[in-house]
Amino acid sequence: MTHPPIVIVDKKDNPIGQSDMFEARRKGLIHRIVRVMIEDKDGRILLQRRSNEVYSFPNCWDHSAAGHVDVGEDYMEAAKRELAEEIGINDAELEEIGRYYTENEKGGEKIKRFNGVYRGIVDTTPTHVDPKEVGEIKWFTTEEIRKLIKDQPDKVTDGLIDVLQKYY
Repeated sequence: MTHPPIVIVDKKDNPIGQSDMFEARRKGLIHRIVRVMIEDKDGRILLQRRSNEVYSFPNCWDHSAAGHVDVGEDYMEAAKRELAEEIGINDAELEEIGRYYTENEKGGEKIKRFNGVYRGIVDTTPTHVDPKEVGEIKWFTTEEIRKLIKDQPDKVTDGLIDVLQKYY
């Protein structure tokens, strides 16, 4: 699966260029991603289990939607696009709840990125998911997510753990 060019930024999150997603990870270029948490009126959080076809964290539980900020997009536009592409939600009002920077190494890659975190509330469960990216979706309470992280940490993405610790 090819991906459009992503925004490369400096240490203050100012755009300075563009790159292929894989090149950015190989070279340790700082880039932007979004993480979207969708909740229902009862405060449950909709998580997706990533498909077994995705590049990173296959078959792991993750945010409602997440992805890179493409060239020409801001964080909010990327959040709305990822939400629509991955789980078919086109009408959620999103609010930014935070932004933070992370650096880590995984499989020889240097992953440096600014993470824009968004929250939205919906009153229905989505019925369309992209099977290339999403294995399934399911509503969880925050307590159930914390138990999942404790009992099966290898079945949850690092990003979901970060967001839960920082914002929930």
